[in-house]
Amino acid sequence: MSLVVFMTMPSSFAQSNSKTKVNQEFMYFVYSNGNRVTDLSSDKQQLHIKKIGAYIENLAKTGKLKDAQPLEMEGTKIASKKGIFTETALNKDKKVIAGYYHILAADMDDAITIAKADPRFEEEGWEIVIRPIKKVEGINKK
Repeated sequence: MSLVVFMTMPSSFAQSNSKTKVNQEFMYFVYSNGNRVTDLSSDKQQLHIKKIGAYIENLAKTGKLKDAQPLEMEGTKIASKKGIFTETALNKDKKVIAGYYHILAADMDDAITIAKADPRFEEEGWEIVIRPIKKVEGINKK
């Protein structure tokens, strides 16, 4: 059984921290080599959930979290070439995106520092890709 838990904090919890200017938005894509959590014993799964929950709660309290969610390990990748679509099932035993964070940070250095504090890095097999959210008039909501 897959047991990855993220807590979601409403945007109202993501108030700006008065000490640090946090006006740039970033997406963190959490990659896992297979379902890392199911490889853990029940006790270690609960500890993992507790640590990730505390990390997320701290991000919310400091005004750096807009949202965070786990993703199911299954999924489909679609591609199109000259109008012809292909569909490929994701291999849940390979590297997949296991979840995401939507973060507020001052800049990329701040975003990297925030990501490095993720307790997943106490274990092997996790990666976080950090991408700044591009602001495009007419696309982004204010």
